[in-house]
Amino acid sequence: MKKTIALLMTVIFSLSMFTSLFAQADELLIIANSGVSQTEIAGKDLGNMFLGKKNSWEGGQKVVPVTLDSGSTHDSFLKAFIKKSSSQFSTFWKQAVFTGQGIPPKSVSSEADVVKFVSENAGAVGYILASTPHDGVKVLTVK
Repeated sequence: MKKTIALLMTVIFSLSMFTSLFAQADELLIIANSGVSQTEIAGKDLGNMFLGKKNSWEGGQKVVPVTLDSGSTHDSFLKAFIKKSSSQFSTFWKQAVFTGQGIPPKSVSSEADVVKFVSENAGAVGYILASTPHDGVKVLTVK
């Protein structure tokens, strides 16, 4: 009986952790300046924007990415779209700057600052949690 209860508790715990991971991923929003004509973006294109490999939106408007300095939202975004850890992302940009191959995205300390930056800068793109107020920006669908 004790083994059955222990097994049941393990299964319930595992399922709750699994569900929690998906809930966190679903809560991430990609936001763009309201002047951006696109309403959806491929995940690969989004990642390339933050790596300086895609510099314009469809139609030619300049991409202006903004990142969070750190935190779980930042880490979730990097894992999902950049396929790098925070330290790998930082190292990537340090090397790019050192070799003259790029300038890293603007970095801000809060999700509210991401929304403010994106709303005020043409071509801007960033990421926040869905629970963060995001009036004045466009939410993009990632395909």
